Amino acid sequence: MNIEHKDIDKFIPFGEALRGFANQKFISAYELQTILKERGVFVLNADKDYLVPILQTLMLSPAEFDKIRDAFSRREDSEKKISREISFPADSILFQSEMMAVNIKEYLISHLPTCELAQPITFAQHNGNPNHIIAPFQIIRHDLNKSWYEQTNEFYGCVEIINDKGKGTIRITHTSSETKDIAEHIVKNQIKQFKSRGLLTEDANPQKILFSKFDNSTRFTFFFRLTTKIEDNDIFTFVDIKDISIKPQDDCVLPAEIFWMENIQRLIISGKSLSEKSFMKEEKFYRNLELWSIDATFEYNYKGQKGTVCICFGFPDYNSKGGNAEFEVNIKSLTPQKKLAVKEKRQLKSNLLSVMDKQKLIVYTNFLNYLNSRVTK
Repeated sequence: MNIEHKDIDKFIPFGEALRGFANQKFISAYELQTILKERGVFVLNADKDYLVPILQTLMLSPAEFDKIRDAFSRREDSEKKISREISFPADSILFQSEMMAVNIKEYLISHLPTCELAQPITFAQHNGNPNHIIAPFQIIRHDLNKSWYEQTNEFYGCVEIINDKGKGTIRITHTSSETKDIAEHIVKNQIKQFKSRGLLTEDANPQKILFSKFDNSTRFTFFFRLTTKIEDNDIFTFVDIKDISIKPQDDCVLPAEIFWMENIQRLIISGKSLSEKSFMKEEKFYRNLELWSIDATFEYNYKGQKGTVCICFGFPDYNSKGGNAEFEVNIKSLTPQKKLAVKEKRQLKSNLLSVMDKQKLIVYTNFLNYLNSRVTK
């Protein structure tokens, strides 16, 4: 999340300084058009490419600039969740007061020198459960190479560790590459401490959901069981697949029906009812295609709150890490039936993401059981 410049109350930008500020994607054309209309300036083309240059020529009043600042401050960074399973001894108690403080000072100095912690990081019991510990944190990033309005940013992250009678889960929530790196560092050190105290066996390691864990066909099945064929869930109802990222497998002969994909390195398709397209619907094509991302819309009913939500499932680092890319879930958009305050909407979004993240682990566990059953036959 962008943090306002420390002297924002002491000046009003104009000209080139205002252009960059107003062009940010989370400040809408409608908000800029409203300011111009109140000035008696009416523009036929309500596109920011036309509105911003006109705005640059004006000296805004404090009240007018406050309207743009309000749009700036409402921007929230999207949470992304990663979950991993790990086996604990059934009698392990995770909350140990002497090892709940997290020291990452040296890590920040050596790896993230432009970042600082907003407050110290400490694991605490979640809802009084000593086997569900949680460590939320916030970092402040300073980047003097950016424009004046982008130099200071604040990002949220969180690490949860759960032991449910031996079945363990590690859940990472991040909103930037920096919070992801810090969370990974926290997990690594906490596991090391657990092993030194006998709370984990030496051979216990988090099991990641990697791209390479699937073949092309089972990867399609995994995605579909989270979207078009979602089961055992009374909160989400599948509506549509609206975006996919896909490509043909290298060095394979494509069936005639999808030969048009030959030599395509990356294909991003947006539209409606994509699950009904032949290459998504017919299993005979799956072994020739590498699918790594799906955006799907659902209707939700969460504790009486209803609406629609678009969730992105995928391996976001696939293009850079290949088979080592890890699966993530994040919410791209949320449209409640009833208008919610910013804080309420943010909390609802986080709750829905947690529910879907748990669903992901259920589906993946069932997938592993299926693979094991095939081996034993």
